[in-house]
Formats: sequence, C-alpha cells, structure tokens
Amino acid sequence: MTAGRPNRRQFLATAAIGIAAPMVLRGTTAMAAQPITVKIRNGVLRGAQGHGAVSFKGVPYAASTAGANRFKAPQPVADWTGERDATRYGSLSPQINTGMSGEIFQWYNQNEPLGEDCCVLNVFTPDLKTDAKRPVMFYIHGGGYINGGGGGAGLDGSNLARYGDVVVVTINHRLNAFGYTNLSHLDPVNFGDAANAGNLDIVAALEWVRDNITAFGGDPGSVTVFGQSGGGSKIMTLLAMPKAKGLFHRAISMSGAAGLNVDPAADMEPYVDAFIKELGVDPKNLVAAQKIPMQTVLDARNRAVAASFEGARPVIDGKHIVTRPMTPEGLAMHAGVPLLLGSTKTEASLFFQNDMRNFKLTDEQMRSRMRSVFKIEDTKIDAILAAYRKDAPDMTPSDVLVAVASDVQFRRPLTAAAEMKSGAAGQAPVYMYNFTWTIPWGGGVLGSPHAVDIPFAFGTVNEAGEMTGSGDHAMETAMNMMSAFVSFARTGDPNNDRMPEWKPYDATTRASMLINARCIAASDWRGEARREVADLKIDPFNRAALYKYDA
Repeated sequence: MTAGRPNRRQFLATAAIGIAAPMVLRGTTAMAAQPITVKIRNGVLRGAQGHGAVSFKGVPYAASTAGANRFKAPQPVADWTGERDATRYGSLSPQINTGMSGEIFQWYNQNEPLGEDCCVLNVFTPDLKTDAKRPVMFYIHGGGYINGGGGGAGLDGSNLARYGDVVVVTINHRLNAFGYTNLSHLDPVNFGDAANAGNLDIVAALEWVRDNITAFGGDPGSVTVFGQSGGGSKIMTLLAMPKAKGLFHRAISMSGAAGLNVDPAADMEPYVDAFIKELGVDPKNLVAAQKIPMQTVLDARNRAVAASFEGARPVIDGKHIVTRPMTPEGLAMHAGVPLLLGSTKTEASLFFQNDMRNFKLTDEQMRSRMRSVFKIEDTKIDAILAAYRKDAPDMTPSDVLVAVASDVQFRRPLTAAAEMKSGAAGQAPVYMYNFTWTIPWGGGVLGSPHAVDIPFAFGTVNEAGEMTGSGDHAMETAMNMMSAFVSFARTGDPNNDRMPEWKPYDATTRASMLINARCIAASDWRGEARREVADLKIDPFNRAALYKYDA
C-alpha cells in the first residue's frame, strides 16, 4: 500500500481526511430533509439539507424555450420575488425515451415530465460557505443528442460533493429536434442559432455557474466539465466553441468519442428538409414551426430520421462551433485545458445486452459479422484474433467481437484524440483511463459495459443496485474513480494516493490507468490489438449487422 494512502476502513470511519468519505458509499439513515435558502442573482432559492449535503434542484438558467423561443438561442431568466422552490428536479427536454432499457438501469432512468421549460440545473454542495472556493464539477448527461437528463438516483451529486469537498452541478438542456436542427440554410437571420441550440444551452448553464456558484461555496475560476457518452461528446464540441472558452478549465470525457467528428452544417440539410416537410410547414415561414405541439415535433423528427437516415446533432456552423476539436484550430482554442479521456473495457457489450446471457457466437458467425461490418477478409480477422488472444487466450468469438466493437467505436477515437492533443506544441496534459471493473449482473456476462462508470464517478453504487452491487470491490472502485476525478478537478492532474503514478499520455509511452478496485498503471494497454484495428471503420448504415443476435 502506498504510504499515506487511506484504506477503505479509514475512509468509512473518518469524518474528514483531505477527501472525506464519512459513510458516503454505504448510504445514510433516512431522515427528513431540512429546508435551506440561498440568494442568487435572480432571487432566493429554497433547497434541502440532509445526509451531509445541500441540494437545489430544478433551478432555471434560461427561460422557457417554448413558443417564440423555440429554435432560438437561450434567453435570460426573469427575476422572481419570494422563495422559489428548488427541492425537485425540473422538466426533461422533449424526447422519446427518458432512459436506458433493462432491469439493471433503473438508477439511470428519470420520471420527470417532459416540457420545453427544460433549461434547468441542480446543485449539490457540502455547505453554503461562500468563501469555501471549492472546485466545481459540472456534469453533462448522456443519451446522445436525443434523450437523457441530469436527474435520477444515479446522478445525485450529494455523495460526490461531500466525498470530494466539491460543488457538483448537473443540467438538462434541449435535445433532438428542439436542440439540434440546422435551419440556417432556410432562414439564417431568424433561426441562425438553431443548429447548436442545445450546446448554447450548456454554455448558458456554464455562464450561470460563473455568475452564481460562489453562493454555493464554489469557485467560478475552477470549473471542470465531465460527462459520459453523449455528454462526453458534447464536451468535445464545447472545446471548439469560442463562446464557451474560459467558462471551464478542465474537461473529462467518459466514452465521448462521437464529439470528435463534428460534421459541416450542410450535411444536416437533407434531414432538416425532411423534418420541415414532415411538420407540414412552409420553409419560408418557419415561425409556424414554433406553434406546433411538442409531441407533433417529436413525431415529425422520427419520421424525418427514417426518411433521411440522419438525426439531430451539433454541426460546424462557422458561428458557434467553428471546427472539429482536434484540428490545429481546435487545439489552439483549448490549448490550456487539461483533458482526461477514458472508456470502459467492453463498451459495446451494452448494445448486446438483450442477448448477452445467451450470446455465444460460433467462430464463423463472428467472422461473418466482421466481414459484413468492417469489410475485411479472413486473413485480417486471423490477425485480429491473434492480437486480442495474445493478452487473453481464453477469449471466445463473442468476446473478441465485443472487444473489437468497443475499441473501434470508442477507445480508438479517444486514443487518437489524446495523441493529437499530446503531440501538439503548447498543450496542457492529457490523461487516459480504461475502466475495467466487471459488473456482477448475469454472472459478469456484460463485463464493463458502456455507462457502467457513471455510478462509480458519482459514488452512487448503492443506487445502482444489481448492476454494481455494494460489496467491497465496488466501494473501492468507486473511491478510486472519485479520487481521480476530484484530484483532476482540483489541479488538472488525476494523481492521488489511492493509485500508482499516473503519467500523462503521449504517443511513445501511451500511458493509461486501468481503474478497478486495484488500479494498474499501464503502458500501451492492448497495444497489439490497437494496431490491428487501427484502420477499421464501422459502416453506420450497417451497424445493425454488428449488434444483431443471429449472424
């Protein structure tokens, strides 16, 4: 054990040891939350105090986006008089599904109503000492650019706030057609902000943090954005937004590979044209689209996606997002921002989850999928199999398929981003991690799937229930994950006393940390496999052939 490193018993028994963990992961005895108020710029909020943390939920950072504000940049919040209730989560952005399916993801799902008054955030803090100057950890939820929200049991920031002595913020923002519909080619004057309205909401929330977080004990000069999947992707696009520059100082992208390849706005025009047609609106009179019922907009969006094989997402509009984040221009914009990039060991197993307990491909079925999706011959498949089995000789054909899909879709793009960031002159350091903890559900058949690292980052493994369990290994892994994230939020360096030395990533050593109950510092983890899949691409129009059950 590293000298000075607290063990689990010390963490659970000690009230404050630098990064405090007083019973934080074992849960606390239920008790009535006590009301507490705070004054911010718009008025007084009434939150709740209990279980060693203070929370304020459903706080508006922008006005309702309904009516005349639909497809527009976020507008300011009107001041209020008296105390505004901030004890419940606010509305979710209009969406089709509000969570992930399956028995093991109940911790992630949310039951708040859908509505266009969805620009709300939640704050969790140990106390309201305005001179505390705590680091701020600003979480952006996943769900692609289509669904999700910043509430739910798994995203409650209370444990992370008191464990790390930080202020945690989670947000809702506009999604799908409401947040990402490029109308610029139809009406650039009135709807020139629509293409990236969802990202502009995130910027507005960061501006709210800059202006108000001191009242919650936070330091507006020390803001770390972190997010998983779609949230991690949004973080990568924020790096290429001039309007976001200076509003955050460090960034953690958890499985956020999709945000690296932002497309030009023109690429979305066929989808948008199909969407407007499905709405039944005259393209020369887009104001009419602001009056159409919310559900009708969602239904039209779904039909347009089916017709155009496209969907809503951020684009390079030359105004708000000006480049891809890892181009020379993009790198210059975030040169001073340290990055922490990571993925789970078997990301893709989530997408097989309905089949994983019976997912036993033959060698030929595995090869058939690889030939179909990656357009490769058997000689290349042989080389891939040999590379993966060099480190794990007992990998089944199903295991190999999951590993290849995980690396091609998630780990390889993030590794490429780390290479570009670390290889450019004058850049802040970039660190890499691989989350390797195996979930107990189903006897471990899912391995370390996409999204499994969220409750470990928030310290909500109790709430995650059957997916994580609450045994010693889960607790140790959660404390390792939180310690790394909190250390990074404080200093831009994830090193801490709970794990070995964690070196910045570079293309020579390819250093990364394997996060588990016992963390391991690795150099070029699965390097031979990395080299073998370096040129593989998943055909987006044939992705179903990869994840279907029958080959």
